[in-house]
Amino acid sequence: MANSKIKNFVLSCGVSNDEFHNIQHLVWKRNRRILRITSTIASVMGFLFFLYTIITKGDTWLPYLILFIGSSLIFVFAIIKIFKEDVIIPNMILCYAQMLLLCSYAIILSVQTSNFEIPATSVVVFVSLLPLTIDDRPLRMYFFMLAICVSYLLVSYFYKAPSAFRLDVMNIGTFTLMGAVLYGFICVRNIREINASVKVELIQRGVITALATVVEERDENTGGHIVRSGDYVYRLIGKMKKLDKFSRISDDYFRNVVLAAPLHDIGKIKIPDIVLNKPARLTNDEYEIIKNHSIYGANIVKKTIYSLENKDYADVAYNIARHHHERWDGTGYPDRLKGEEIPLEARIMALADVYDALISDRVYKKAYSKEKAIEIIKEGSGSQFDPLLASLFVECVLEDF
Repeated sequence: MANSKIKNFVLSCGVSNDEFHNIQHLVWKRNRRILRITSTIASVMGFLFFLYTIITKGDTWLPYLILFIGSSLIFVFAIIKIFKEDVIIPNMILCYAQMLLLCSYAIILSVQTSNFEIPATSVVVFVSLLPLTIDDRPLRMYFFMLAICVSYLLVSYFYKAPSAFRLDVMNIGTFTLMGAVLYGFICVRNIREINASVKVELIQRGVITALATVVEERDENTGGHIVRSGDYVYRLIGKMKKLDKFSRISDDYFRNVVLAAPLHDIGKIKIPDIVLNKPARLTNDEYEIIKNHSIYGANIVKKTIYSLENKDYADVAYNIARHHHERWDGTGYPDRLKGEEIPLEARIMALADVYDALISDRVYKKAYSKEKAIEIIKEGSGSQFDPLLASLFVECVLEDF
């Protein structure tokens, strides 16, 4: 039992493997913020020590210069990733780059002859502890702590007197043990907090999706529309991810689009039954009432989903609910957006929504054949629909033939 708990801790921070897999993308999102903070602190420290050693000693400035330059580069990469989301800089590369920098820094710093005028071991251990919450696996981070300490002590053993080496061992051992315990508590606490918040969010999201299902059941015209249109959204996104134009859009974004798709018609809950279930074509006035469902839906999303922690998901759900009836040529509703002014997620939803409506029976029409529906989608390319997405969507549907 004890071995099982230890294994669970070092591999997944005390939560189940499935739970850890589900929240890993959120852990890394948090870790990117920590990386920016730690690299900033390390960069400032390196610069200050660099100035200090030049002024006071003159011959021991190299390790601090390396720390300053290396940490500054990592900080710049982290900032670039904030403002340039299309720049691919994998999280692990940033993490490992900082760790390798610290190992190099430890090696160079360990050759310094004095541990008293400049507290070398205290500095290297403190700087080494800064990024320990970047990674999501305790086992990897303990490995890095060990690598940094061994790098320092090996060089210290060969370059320093026995008394200085013993001081290094004492300092490194003390700081590392404290850091390992501290990191263990911080990591487990953070992972469990994220996991708990995700569970609450899933419950809230389930309730909201159930509400969307209730709305659909009110609408006698659209049985099964939520499931079918959601499947088309999923398949279209699969096609999009294979293109260079969309390859740099995050997996989290695409995941949010799939999860938010069922909410596109949630605003119909405020449409009167006499209009929503009218067994004939709508009059112009009735059509204007129906069109309000996109505004109602956006308001519902704003009042409910924005209470969740995942703001990115809330933004996607809002755009889908409000803008899935916009048209590429700017003649849609409610805001008459045009072309790429229309959020990408709404352009995706528009194709799935219209296609399923075309191939489904309605009280005012019979279902079109798939061939006829594809022809209509092609005709709407460049006027109603994003032409690139329309082409990809047709490819998805043709795979069913």
